[in-house]
Amino acid sequence: MTVRAASLRWFVFFSLGFAGWRVLTVAAYLLFGPPIVSNYWLTEVFFLLSKGFLGGLFWPISLLLDGWRNPVGWLFYPW
Repeated sequence: MTVRAASLRWFVFFSLGFAGWRVLTVAAYLLFGPPIVSNYWLTEVFFLLSKGFLGGLFWPISLLLDGWRNPVGWLFYPW
């Protein structure tokens, strides 16, 4: 395996692991956080889950857009 293939493999593993981490933090937020007060609460649940997953999967882009303002809040999304 070349160095390029190994680095790409590590990047993909890290991205999937980070996406899983953010989905777990969203699940913890939905289970133990403040209640969702909305007529469309299921839409908000799916929005939070999708934003957590995609923000973890495409972490370089979401880090550049949101991470510089609040790095701890970005890491433990949506808190």
